[in-house]
Amino acid sequence: MLNESFISKILSIILTIVLFFSSIKFFMKKEFSLVFYVVFMYMVYIILLYFEYRKKYKIQPYIKILLVSAIIIDVVWGFYLDLYDTSKWFDKLMHLFGCFCFTLVFISIIHSHVKIVSPSKTIIFIFITSLGVTSGVIYEFIEFGLDVFIKTKTQNGLVDTNLDLLFDTFGSMAAAYLILCRKVGIYIQNK
Repeated sequence: MLNESFISKILSIILTIVLFFSSIKFFMKKEFSLVFYVVFMYMVYIILLYFEYRKKYKIQPYIKILLVSAIIIDVVWGFYLDLYDTSKWFDKLMHLFGCFCFTLVFISIIHSHVKIVSPSKTIIFIFITSLGVTSGVIYEFIEFGLDVFIKTKTQNGLVDTNLDLLFDTFGSMAAAYLILCRKVGIYIQNK
């Protein structure tokens, strides 16, 4: 079995190579907002790894694999292969999958510091879903900021934004369900 450190290094190398070449292609096509976006996503991942390395929290390897997959699919399929513009549902599926992944990351971080204890699975489900939905709202704020300051066109009206938030909710609920089934860092108190 591969150790967690080796998996983390391999994932980092793969992500670095894919994002580096994607950035070069975006730069050559003079799509500077996408270069900025790729650098931003890479920095988010590096910051997560840095604090994990500093023993601030622990992220399971399967969650890192999901996160790296989400970033690569977002950048390569979404922007490089242009599925955000050519597919009606790709953006929605990425919101679902991305929020699913980031919800798992945030729960891993919280789990490293606090054990979630509740007498009710429903309360835990609502807490985890709320955490994921909040991450989706923050992502919508980032999209809004990109549209305002860099003049991108990531938000295509109120219906698009509301559908994005709806699929963020579905992704968060899927993560909550997975966490409750695996009982990762969750302690259900008997009444």
